Amino acid sequence: MSASSPASVPPPPDDKTNEVFTLEISRFTLIDTAEDASVWCSRARSQWGGGKSIAIRVSCNSKVQGMSSPQKMNFSLSKKSWAGTEWDEKGIVVPLREDPIVLLEVVRVSKSSETVLGMGFLHTQAVIAESRQYAKFCVHILPSNSAIDATTVHAVADVEILSSLLDDRPESNFIPLEFNYNSVRVSTVDFFYPPFLISGSGQYIVSNIVCAMNMTESSSLAMQLVPLKGAENFIRTEPAKVITVRPQQRVYFCGTWNLSQKPDMRNMELQLTVNGSQKPSAPIIIKVHVGVPESLTSDMPYHYWVNTTMVSNRTMLMSQELPLIRTILPVQRVLGSGQIDQTEGMIVAFDKDKGEQVLVKANGLPVPMGGQQGAPTTTPSIDPSLVADLMNANFTFDSNASFVVRDRNASGTLSARGPLLNIFQKTCFCTIVLGTIRGFPMVYETTTGVSPSFQVSLTLLDQKGWQIVRGETLPSYQSASGSLRWTEELVLRKWPGALSTQFVRLNLTEVRARDGDETPIGSGLISLRSMKRTYVHSSLSVAFYVYETYSLYDQLNSPSLLMKDVNIVFSETI
Repeated sequence: MSASSPASVPPPPDDKTNEVFTLEISRFTLIDTAEDASVWCSRARSQWGGGKSIAIRVSCNSKVQGMSSPQKMNFSLSKKSWAGTEWDEKGIVVPLREDPIVLLEVVRVSKSSETVLGMGFLHTQAVIAESRQYAKFCVHILPSNSAIDATTVHAVADVEILSSLLDDRPESNFIPLEFNYNSVRVSTVDFFYPPFLISGSGQYIVSNIVCAMNMTESSSLAMQLVPLKGAENFIRTEPAKVITVRPQQRVYFCGTWNLSQKPDMRNMELQLTVNGSQKPSAPIIIKVHVGVPESLTSDMPYHYWVNTTMVSNRTMLMSQELPLIRTILPVQRVLGSGQIDQTEGMIVAFDKDKGEQVLVKANGLPVPMGGQQGAPTTTPSIDPSLVADLMNANFTFDSNASFVVRDRNASGTLSARGPLLNIFQKTCFCTIVLGTIRGFPMVYETTTGVSPSFQVSLTLLDQKGWQIVRGETLPSYQSASGSLRWTEELVLRKWPGALSTQFVRLNLTEVRARDGDETPIGSGLISLRSMKRTYVHSSLSVAFYVYETYSLYDQLNSPSLLMKDVNIVFSETI
């Protein structure tokens, strides 16, 4: 069958008029329920191929463009934390400029025929309208041969659209905060509740997630997600209490459709209320959509969970954000192997030894994370005993449970510079603790109003004497005053005989929120005292010389940006 293999990708074109888009399918996931695993597995098999190989056929402009390779389905939740199959293969060319609506069909493949088991539609108008080079989608696939009712086994397909003009695929990162209200940034202003999943019978628990960040430098803000316009009868929020969010902290809120309520098409909204000395520039209103995300004009971010399956078109840093989101999902009350004590309170704090955020109890003791990194888009299967409690529960959670602590001042100041040492012939680690850049104009895309993030990376100028251990930060947003700072530390390994004069370059880059496209801003050089006579801890300032090609070069008062309070620390271990 000619359509049974992925279409080949042509060489990248030289200009946008010849831009080619490819569609890559990564995963097909069946959404599990809280019923007996063997009963669910039997029904899933009957609706999705009976154990035969399946593939996803891609059609555009009324023509089949290609098909993924046939794969066996995994129906056993005991083998993995999710049921379905996945692919890692070349993309299928799709003519989006001719027809931006793509049909995805799940087919059972045999030697003589292809039987359609289910289908879903991918709306890509925003990719063309916004000239995007990368887009992520999660598409609901409905069975073709069974009625859509309480017995339906629903499924989603994770797909990506890539332009031939794209240099590199965006890396996993924190949930992007695309909506700027000056003192606060939020990840989304739209909650989606597919009507075929909120039947009132309780098989599927649908929870939307919004992430907010206090962008101020010195003011704590009180935040609470509150249902408006009759939404309080349909949507429960978690945490339900007011959360005090310190400067540069993230907080996560969840809005779950009441399991006893059927779909309702009335206009509903929620508001993220913010109180403090620096209030947001406008009310933060979240609109409720009883439907699936089908944006025709813009790429609206969405992030919701159907039972233990995530449905989102944005990235998430699994190792650091997934444990936190689990704590506010009503469907998932278990972390690792034990129940969460909701009266105790927990935060996510930066662990310098691991170089990442970790979940800790209020008394400072770590919480076991279990195997969350092994299942990127799912959590462990549902405990059936929890669902009955959720049907009538007043969802509550401790108000300290959803912080991501990113306040550098909370970890104390660095120690004194110490004595002069001769480390010229020694092997050790060099940690670069970045400072703050002030006086940078507020940056946003003129067409969309979305502001980008900013990243710092390392380039070695002495390749023999130094080695990069941790070479780049995660992208960070501007504060409400326009300043830039990063919590991540950059780490080098120093070899005997390493040079100390202009041995490394710091690169400042603007990262576009929607597709991760990077624009160089400028660079700065770091020099230290002779390695024969240097301090364990040195504090300095780094001047970033801005490239004349950068779009905001003419708006700067100086051709350079100064990063103050950069700290260099030498140690035997990191």
